[in-house]
Amino acid sequence: MSLLLFLIIVVCVSYFLVFKVSFLPNGYDLVSQQKDSISIKSFNVLGFEEGISTISFSEKDIWKINDIAHEINRQKGFLWILFSAVSVSIYLLVSKFRKGIKIWKAILESNIIITLLLPLYIIINSLNRIQNLIS
Repeated sequence: MSLLLFLIIVVCVSYFLVFKVSFLPNGYDLVSQQKDSISIKSFNVLGFEEGISTISFSEKDIWKINDIAHEINRQKGFLWILFSAVSVSIYLLVSKFRKGIKIWKAILESNIIITLLLPLYIIINSLNRIQNLIS
């Protein structure tokens, strides 16, 4: 029961951090989107705002606006998954330590490696795609 309650709290807090507070370490957030331009807010590694950039596109490159918006939403969704999954994995890791399970077995059983690597891979791909579309 306590795992389920913890899971619900973690998912809600992670959602609030990513989508409402815009805690997006080394990421981007959509400020506004027009027909031929897009304004995005960039964040540093610690999640603090670096600045807002407005990028205008020519008629032939207007498709990039929707792609940038899609990648920003994708990045935010996987950050939410990352924060939630890592928090639950840490909870499982600590509970396995408390039960006396050896460190490597506890790490493998908590799935912390998978919960880190899978979302991080997708987030890094989204950030690289955003960079390519902006430049």
